[in-house]
Amino acid sequence: MALADDPVSHSITITNTNTAISIDGKTYNAYKLFDSTHSGDAYAYYMSTDNQFYSPAILDDYSPTPSSNSLAGILRSYFFVSAIPGDTTKVSVMTRSMFGQRFTYQEARALADKLQPFLADMTPDASGVASGETCTITLPDDEAGQGYYIVTGTAKASDQTADAGKEEITSAVMITNEDPNPVVKPKASIPTLDKKITKVSEGDKEVTGAVLDAQGQAAVAKVGSIVSYKIEVAVPDLTGYLNGGRIQNFKFVISDSISDGLDYVKDSFIITIGGDLTTSQPVFAEDGRSFTFEKKANYFTPYQSSMGNGFLVITYDCIVNEKALETDYENNTAYLTYSRNPYDGTEIDRTPDKKTYVIDIIFDLDKIDGQDNTQHLDGAEFKLYREVLGTTVGPNVPKDKEYYVWDETNKKVTWTKTEGDAEVFVTDTTGHFVDKILGLDMNTTYYLRETKAPAGYNPLSAAIPIVINVSESGDTVTYTATVNGEPETVTNGVIDLMDAQNENQPLVVPQILNNKGAVLPSTGGIGTTIFYVVGSIMVVAAGVLLITKKRMGRE
Repeated sequence: MALADDPVSHSITITNTNTAISIDGKTYNAYKLFDSTHSGDAYAYYMSTDNQFYSPAILDDYSPTPSSNSLAGILRSYFFVSAIPGDTTKVSVMTRSMFGQRFTYQEARALADKLQPFLADMTPDASGVASGETCTITLPDDEAGQGYYIVTGTAKASDQTADAGKEEITSAVMITNEDPNPVVKPKASIPTLDKKITKVSEGDKEVTGAVLDAQGQAAVAKVGSIVSYKIEVAVPDLTGYLNGGRIQNFKFVISDSISDGLDYVKDSFIITIGGDLTTSQPVFAEDGRSFTFEKKANYFTPYQSSMGNGFLVITYDCIVNEKALETDYENNTAYLTYSRNPYDGTEIDRTPDKKTYVIDIIFDLDKIDGQDNTQHLDGAEFKLYREVLGTTVGPNVPKDKEYYVWDETNKKVTWTKTEGDAEVFVTDTTGHFVDKILGLDMNTTYYLRETKAPAGYNPLSAAIPIVINVSESGDTVTYTATVNGEPETVTNGVIDLMDAQNENQPLVVPQILNNKGAVLPSTGGIGTTIFYVVGSIMVVAAGVLLITKKRMGRE
């Protein structure tokens, strides 16, 4: 137990519990604005004339009123400052609201923000550096440490490694012997935005394994597939800012855009805040390629960033259209524009862009002569199928074949069990398919069967099995392929998700060989000669046999 004459230690602790921001390594400074004395619950405040906030212009006697934008003008707008008769070392301070309403938390917050620009030219009375998400500023003991302080420092968005998007934090803190070690929670309004692909569907069926990475940044999807997205934003902490119409300039705008190969499904949008469904809907651009979702400060009044229920969540779908999957990845980009200072709508910052990618693998082939690999063959025809369980299931029941079909009307891949309706892939004079094969799923075995060989060549005797695999390691997605049981090169098969914009799609182009048929004898003169020769041999053979028989008879 502390003795009565033991000194009372004072400190200010800054503790961050908002995972949307970080204060680690940041310096926090404390500037003493006023000294204080008290007895019980009675407090008196004064400012030393050597205090760096002091100037004679703050005295609210018969001196002229300073500009409201000056340091003295700001202080006079909140406090009544008067000289103490017979004491030139300090002045008396009372809040103006003592003559009316109580000095509110909102007013204290606004005061701290307004004083912040003047602190750059001042010397802190005490400082501390945050270790992790805690910073302790040690103050003098006993009465020397008591008073009213302005605390300032910075925080940054948790998902940023540099100081881009950092925000100044200011707070007003009262130190007394009854509360010698107050804790300040940074009231940073730095929000963060996360975006991910949650699933890919074909019709009402979710495609297993279509989302390629744990972060939901990339997925495999074919034309006609539905890609589901989720945008999640930590609700900005505006405690102390919300005070009537004083921060109507607060800016909070979610922006989202899609590439040409995607279309928004506009009736799929569901928006919740703090887990509660809201009827608010985004505003779409005229061309339908982007939307914005904008809200004012009072929209967030019931919700603060308590990380369990303080999120604004937007979920929606996009359909992959016929413009997709030809060359580049399809991407969907979102970011948040917000006010760095809620009192000033001109101080605007934005979160880093969050991009997601829709990727497909392109399958082609190079049809070549089996004896001369430089000779590319045109006119070969193929059909692609996969094997699926039929209505009858058992150990010896053969699987059904489903054939690849391009639905030109709806611009998407479908499958049919009627081989006559299957898509026919034809090679051109370069030996490649005129129309490439898109929309192959991962970890599925497909079969490419040659239905017509190039003129003068024997057709392949068996269908060619094709398997596409994909794996993820950190921010890297890697495609591999086997064709006819052998590893096949995948061009553009290693994808860096941190730098994936405008990259070409993965491409598999195996060489498929055809051999010329055997040359049979032709008809004509040489054929007649053969028959003559064969006939003569037969006559000679018959004569030999007759002579032999006669000799045998004589004997």
